[in-house]
Amino acid sequence: MTSQRIVSLFDVDDVTEFGHVRDLTVGKASQSDVHEFCRRWHYSNTGGNMSWNYGLWDGFVLVGVVSYNLPTMDTCESFFGPENWAWVAHMGRLVCAEELPRNSESHLIAGSLRALKRDVPNFRAVVTYASIGAGHIGYVYQATNALYTGQTAPRSYYEDQSGQMRSTKQGQYVSHAAARERGWIVKTDPGKHRYLYLLGNKTERKEALRLLKFPVLPYPKGNL
Repeated sequence: MTSQRIVSLFDVDDVTEFGHVRDLTVGKASQSDVHEFCRRWHYSNTGGNMSWNYGLWDGFVLVGVVSYNLPTMDTCESFFGPENWAWVAHMGRLVCAEELPRNSESHLIAGSLRALKRDVPNFRAVVTYASIGAGHIGYVYQATNALYTGQTAPRSYYEDQSGQMRSTKQGQYVSHAAARERGWIVKTDPGKHRYLYLLGNKTERKEALRLLKFPVLPYPKGNL
């Protein structure tokens, strides 16, 4: 099956008509599947950090991918406290081919969340973000009933002479003044919308909601 999946990546551009959402299936995908798919369909051209990967399949043709990883320890502890840091996963990439049927992304999210819970039973929640700076609101997360828990704080980052984005921490902290001396441009990311999916049975979700450290807020809206 692995070889069929790799070959299918090179067939997706030739697909002129996709099936109904009910005919699309959610199953495992390899790291190479995700990287190649994101190279073709995601603005970053990379699959990023990933530990658990799932694909949306139209037969043997890969038409969407979603990947999950572990957030930083600070992020994990911020949701349910230090004692429950192992409950939290992060949705890294969510990418679908163009011209898929309506609700394909929602189908992929729902199926992959169930699969992730089966694969890692201790997970109770998945956090994901929508970049405010990129103009993203996170409507697909709203459509799949994620909890909205507010915005992350703005942060500074640098752009070097080649256009590469660099963190303020380059092994050690780099001040704005030091960055300018290197010829880097100081930029500000306005933050991200933060969404959370609760996983598990009713009892698990109820306990997680009780312990959640962030308030559950109304969904943000853009210029519709």
